[in-house]
Amino acid sequence: MPEISVIVPVYNAESYLRCCVDSILSQTVSDFELILVDDGSPDGCGAICDAYAARDSRVRVLHQENQGQAAARNHALTVARGEWICFVDSDDAIHPQMLEILAKAAAESGAPIAMCRMVEAPELPPDFFTPVDAEWETLSMAEEPLTKLFDAGTYPGWVACAKLLRRELVAEHPFCPGRVYEDNEAVCHWLVAAKTIASVPRSLYYYRTNPDSTTQSRFTLKRLDYLWALERIIRFYHSAHYPALRERFCGLYAEAATGYYNRVRDELNNVPAAKAIRKSAWRLVREIPFTKPQFETMLCGLNPGLSRLYWPLEGLTRTLRDEGASGLVRKLRAHLSKGAGQ
Repeated sequence: MPEISVIVPVYNAESYLRCCVDSILSQTVSDFELILVDDGSPDGCGAICDAYAARDSRVRVLHQENQGQAAARNHALTVARGEWICFVDSDDAIHPQMLEILAKAAAESGAPIAMCRMVEAPELPPDFFTPVDAEWETLSMAEEPLTKLFDAGTYPGWVACAKLLRRELVAEHPFCPGRVYEDNEAVCHWLVAAKTIASVPRSLYYYRTNPDSTTQSRFTLKRLDYLWALERIIRFYHSAHYPALRERFCGLYAEAATGYYNRVRDELNNVPAAKAIRKSAWRLVREIPFTKPQFETMLCGLNPGLSRLYWPLEGLTRTLRDEGASGLVRKLRAHLSKGAGQ
């Protein structure tokens, strides 16, 4: 039985698939299986996958009707034989030592997740495959170090790739089919459940910044899955009693909800969808504690009419708090006198 199952969902990646698969099959360790999931790709990806399987016994191919990346990954998990799981996207590539280094870090640390950094670029850097020496450090997934990971902008912390994962972690919280940004939602569960991770400060994963990808292409309603993912993450950190992380993701949500609301209303001219964003946002605000600035961001962006009432009331409330009732009376008298003299 292979120790590691490398899972690659494949769709419309004919131009990059060979580079991806070759980088996996060129690993410095061989105790792994490669599961390629042809997700109903309309190009030549299915035939490319089958050709690799015909000449390398480590390669297994699953063909399915197009259901999206989440469903493809979940399908592969049902047949994967490895104790460890590694996800790679079909237009990306991995360093020849990635599996070896991550497996060593996981084994020596005892952590159920080993993670490396990634390099993001439209083209593969010419020195990416250069041999490296790599150390690792063990990070607790208590709130403070996890918050530092977020604040450091360590992007791999919230994506499925660039990791070696204990199979049971992924099985306990699989991907949500039919969604985009589904790995962001799943990974936050894995990190907290892991309790510790082995972090390798080397860029061993190449992430291709493809302008035609789902998350980079023109704005559509599918992009609203980002709000779905943020809401799920916020609720999770709230239930896990991680208030600092909840607050940070609430900030991302406040900015995204207001931005998407206006784009859906103005660019797509879809008033019902815009109203649905506003309704979901206020439902979340009623259930989850947002900071005052976050609340005000959403108020101004989602309900500009109400915001015109909010700010005078907010000023009166602040005066009452800072100066007491007498200060409020003075301010009201001054305002009334000013109005009478106009």
